[in-house]
Amino acid sequence: MAYQNLKYFLVRIGISFFLLVVPGFFALYIIHEYALPGVEFDDNVVQWALVFISIFFGFFAYGLIGDQHFQNTFHALRDIDAESDPEQTIGRFEALLDMTRSSYFLSRSGSRLRGLVVRKYADYLLSIGQEGPDALRIYLKAFLQNPRQSKFRPPLLSLLAQGGNLSEEEVDLLLVMLKAENYQDEVVLHYLASLFLKRKKLSSKTEPLFLIALESGHKEARDIAGFVLPLLLAHERKDLFAVRFYLAALPFSPAEEGRARDLIARSFLEGHWNGIEPELHERCGRIFSALEPEQRTALEEAVSRTQVSGKFKKVRWLTSDDRRQLRRVMEKMGIVRSLGGGIWKGVKGLVAWAKGLVKSLLLWGIDGLALFGRASLGFKLAFLAVLFAGVLAALSYRGVKEPPPEAPKALAPAPAPVVKPPPGNKIHTLQVAAFTSSRQADRLVRSLGKHGVEGAYIIKSKRTSGGQWYKIRIGRFDDPGEARQLANRLVDSKVIKNYFVISLPREKPSPPAAKEKPAP
Repeated sequence: MAYQNLKYFLVRIGISFFLLVVPGFFALYIIHEYALPGVEFDDNVVQWALVFISIFFGFFAYGLIGDQHFQNTFHALRDIDAESDPEQTIGRFEALLDMTRSSYFLSRSGSRLRGLVVRKYADYLLSIGQEGPDALRIYLKAFLQNPRQSKFRPPLLSLLAQGGNLSEEEVDLLLVMLKAENYQDEVVLHYLASLFLKRKKLSSKTEPLFLIALESGHKEARDIAGFVLPLLLAHERKDLFAVRFYLAALPFSPAEEGRARDLIARSFLEGHWNGIEPELHERCGRIFSALEPEQRTALEEAVSRTQVSGKFKKVRWLTSDDRRQLRRVMEKMGIVRSLGGGIWKGVKGLVAWAKGLVKSLLLWGIDGLALFGRASLGFKLAFLAVLFAGVLAALSYRGVKEPPPEAPKALAPAPAPVVKPPPGNKIHTLQVAAFTSSRQADRLVRSLGKHGVEGAYIIKSKRTSGGQWYKIRIGRFDDPGEARQLANRLVDSKVIKNYFVISLPREKPSPPAAKEKPAP
């Protein structure tokens, strides 16, 4: 079980890692080198998307494919007839059994599916009359799933009859068969009773066997009573099996008959079986009535002295674990309702619905591939040509020209500090990039803001070949050395790669408007 669960997770992790390393890295290479060459962007979203896609195909899609493969194979074997080739059919059943132990399924799911295959496999072997060792192994598995299924019992009994000295497991198998038949098979019953009597073995699994053999008049009934009765009396047992055994052993007049009658009478006076086994209680009453009056009086006084009086202190015998278990039993029996159970059932239903939806989508895809495989050659070539053209169009896509968006307030240039201008008529700014798309320019401005760069703004100018340039500039400096120092810091911190220091004419302040003189 643990080995199969380990295979389940290791194989899926390996497939997911392979998909992430090989197709995932190839997809990133295509995006950076062919789809968007020369464009710098943060590809974390793409990387996480590839991780989730790899995990999906490595875990869920792999499991759905295995489940569908099993269902297809099992459906093909469901309507198999006896006229088919036995060797080929048996090989297919064995392969299907091996599949249930593969990494497609967890141990619990594999065991459930293996039960379906075993039952169908056993029916097929029974229909063709197989009784070899391999067939008996399958019969045994099918019988243990449903011991009351009597059609697998004859071949197993024929095998056990040839076994000579049976092992412990084979004896346990006979006990299960006998229990499934309600101890009606006298041959097996007498055989096991003699076997356990010879081994002097009294346990919980052999007690019903000895009791039924004693009640049915087994040829060794006297020996059974002589073996079991002293063991029961030594412990003064008064449980159901012991009382019934005492009653069945009385006709054989054992040496311990007096002690047996005493325990039967005590059981009657205590009234343990009055409501549970009325017939047994009545039989015990007849034994009590047959005792001498003095003996009955002494037993009544002894039982009354041992009755539990209400004067004793109340004993807390229900622990916290017992109370929780009692609560679960009451919920299972419907005495109380469980809110958590309803919520959990709802969650399980939602998960099952989502799993069914994913499975249906994947199966539609598989059916589509199968339909494509059965199509004509001309249709396949035309479809591949259209697909190839679409891929080329996607790789050559560079973006649609959009109207420039309104500059957000966050992108407005920072106001220049109020200082006295030094002598000179030039002002200097730092240009770090230029794009033909306003979206890329906005993205870079936001990225600069995240890195703590203030004063970044966009300048728009016309291109000679048509369209617009969107230039990203930073700050206004009176000294070009200050602009270069800022640029070097940004390059060292890998915020930008290239830059230009541009000198622009300083804007002269407009003269104040002349005041109008009042008319005379």
